[in-house]
Amino acid sequence: MPRAALHGLLALAAAPLVIAALTACGTTPQTTLEPTTESARRSLWLLQFVFWAAVAVFVVVEGALVYILIRYRRRRGDGLPAQTHGHTRLEIAWTIAPAILIAVVAVLTVPKIFDDAQAAKPGDLTIQATGHQWWFEFVYPDLGVVTANELHMPVNTSTEIQLQSKDVLHSFWVPRLRGKLDMVPGRTNKFVIRPEVVGTFQGQCAEFCGTAHALMKFTVVVESQADFDAWVQRQLDDRTQPASELARTGETLLASGGCVACHTIRGTDAQGTIGPDLTHVGGRSHIASGVLPNTTDGLRQWLQDPQAVKPGNRMVIPSLTEDQIDALVAYLQGLT
Repeated sequence: MPRAALHGLLALAAAPLVIAALTACGTTPQTTLEPTTESARRSLWLLQFVFWAAVAVFVVVEGALVYILIRYRRRRGDGLPAQTHGHTRLEIAWTIAPAILIAVVAVLTVPKIFDDAQAAKPGDLTIQATGHQWWFEFVYPDLGVVTANELHMPVNTSTEIQLQSKDVLHSFWVPRLRGKLDMVPGRTNKFVIRPEVVGTFQGQCAEFCGTAHALMKFTVVVESQADFDAWVQRQLDDRTQPASELARTGETLLASGGCVACHTIRGTDAQGTIGPDLTHVGGRSHIASGVLPNTTDGLRQWLQDPQAVKPGNRMVIPSLTEDQIDALVAYLQGLT
């Protein structure tokens, strides 16, 4: 074989390894390969089984193809080979083999589907998750808590998530906790989840839902029961009183603008339900449905031009001066 052709074959063979190595670089906050619940582990096991079964099929089929190409290639001086039409036993074999493999996958998959669909038990925590264009609302009906884009759950506690949508199809997906489940208008889908590891996990809408679909994210905070109870208590309180003159100016500015028509801030006249509840927005890690960190710079960027940050979102505000933005940032950061 010419050296150039040999080098080409070696490069072609090495390409998958290079691609695999490159995709393994960097952090993967939404990976399915680091499960932290029983449901996620079963999903990963099933994924691995199907993957390696597919690899085995690929190796057998491509190996046979390469062998046949080499073993039965036409050589100089060969005449026309004998013509054969069909091979009944071989055709039956390669029809039955894939059917058996698919049946095995089905046998392994169906029990998991029923396990994931198990109903909640008495005493389980209930959370209503509602998808909006383009943010998530979380309501704890038994606790009286309403929040947005940041879901808190106690570790080692079974929680039923009730999925709904206010407008179009959305999908609730936190890959390290479980597979995705759609949020359908007019229907409530449910699943029970029992997080086993304390930490912060990234979630996202996984069903195309319009212009800002890719920017519809949320955070799941799994914490100890004591930390969860303390968080619930903070959420039940009305908004924190402004601690500075600048923050009080921001509260007056917000109350006199159109914000009160869309947002709720308990303890004030703001009682809107179109947008996220802002009563404790200062205590969240992110704003704009997970797009920006909840920092001074992040808040300023959002207030300066929300459409530039998240095109298509429904927050339309008039142009603000730098002083007005400073006042609003001071007020919002104080709502902890």
